[in-house]
Amino acid sequence: MFEIEVKNFDEIRITTKDKTININVAQSTIEAGLRVGPLKGAGEFEIGDSTINGIALSEGGVIYRINIEGVKLGIACGSVKAEELDELGPIDILATNEAKTVSIVEPKILIPIGNMDFAEIKAEVKVEKKLKIKKQSDIPAVLTIYKLD
Repeated sequence: MFEIEVKNFDEIRITTKDKTININVAQSTIEAGLRVGPLKGAGEFEIGDSTINGIALSEGGVIYRINIEGVKLGIACGSVKAEELDELGPIDILATNEAKTVSIVEPKILIPIGNMDFAEIKAEVKVEKKLKIKKQSDIPAVLTIYKLD
């Protein structure tokens, strides 16, 4: 089981059974209480039961692919080219601030970040404090937007 929260406009907090992982998309940093301190930039990291792949972008910045208990989470903010989004592979949950990213990635759950205008995306909208995923079958069959406040 894990939970996802949006903190501020540019930070996502993922809480698993053994770790809390804070990803700051603006600074491309990952804070998880590790002895080495925050992780910055692209690379592959294992934090508790989670595997995080930070993928460097051609214009600077990083997008993330995170595997938690078989659920695939993508975090892609800012100006990301379609071919760079292909590197995420299939994604169950997408956190983004760009509506065009949704049609390229085709997630089952969208978590809008910042001031994202998702009005044109045809999907059910749920407003919650946190998104709680207990198992893979909690992922809906069709796109659902979770506005996390």
